[in-house]
Amino acid sequence: MTALTPKTAQSLRQALYAYIGQYGGGESIPQVRAIAGSLLSVRAKAGAIVFQGLEMEAWVDELVVDFDPSRVAEQAWTEGEQAIATQAKHWREALEVKARATLDAYIQTHVPNLETPQIQALITTILPIVEDVQISRDEAKRLIHLIRDEFDWQTAAQRILDPKWVAFANQVAQVARNQAVEATVQDTVRAYMVTFKPTLVEIGEGLVETALSAVINNKAKLGLDLALDPESQRLMVKQISFKLKLMEASASPSKTILEMAQQIHDEVARYRAAQGIDTPTYIPPLLQKDEPTGNSVLGGEISIGVEVHPRSDRAKNPTEEGTPPKN
Repeated sequence: MTALTPKTAQSLRQALYAYIGQYGGGESIPQVRAIAGSLLSVRAKAGAIVFQGLEMEAWVDELVVDFDPSRVAEQAWTEGEQAIATQAKHWREALEVKARATLDAYIQTHVPNLETPQIQALITTILPIVEDVQISRDEAKRLIHLIRDEFDWQTAAQRILDPKWVAFANQVAQVARNQAVEATVQDTVRAYMVTFKPTLVEIGEGLVETALSAVINNKAKLGLDLALDPESQRLMVKQISFKLKLMEASASPSKTILEMAQQIHDEVARYRAAQGIDTPTYIPPLLQKDEPTGNSVLGGEISIGVEVHPRSDRAKNPTEEGTPPKN
């Protein structure tokens, strides 16, 4: 896993102090983590940093590990660090506007009789559609709960819809039509994560795409009637990649899901072999069962597996080729 350089980490930490000093919001650890994630998002949006897989969450940990909101008054920050804080503030506000407007547009144009308990799941679907850059787990949870708690049916029904919000709403509807497939792909990725414990950098869009291919190849066995066009596949990969951040405990995987998790592992193993990367020794048997239930339990926070390193003889084989999976 890559790490923030000491200079970048220090600058972002001072930007975090600048944000809280200027705009507040440091009353709790989740709030501080959400702000730290927003700082990372705006720097990624500017092209200053690049995330691999879900390592953004580890970078949030790094920024807040020694952060003390009570020391804001003692801190000094540069104009550049203040500018980053201001950009994060504006980005958060803009994301909230886009999410609220798209939610209202979707309700008006597609589900006027939507039940209130469905709103939270709908907001979760909307966020990766209206924002291309990664959103941290804590910032996503903050925004989902904020919009859910403040949602007003009358306001939603009366909003004058801009065409761009309707376009986003149509994408939400497209995602909704493929919920069964999305759930199966997500279960497959989760089974792979829990069984094989990949590192955060390995849990990226490339992994989700591999899982989607496995589901498509096993659609008859799964009883799925699917024909996904490229745009539907793109949206699904974004959805699942985002929702992996927010995953909660789930039921035990079926035999077919476990088989597809094995297929993903085999594909990763083929890539490792092509790249001259050691086969990790921490992988448990796929069909190992928990005691005393005999079940495999999925869910919980994402754990970080061990890092893998090139074989010592890698330098002797400089001509080995392989196309790295996308993160």
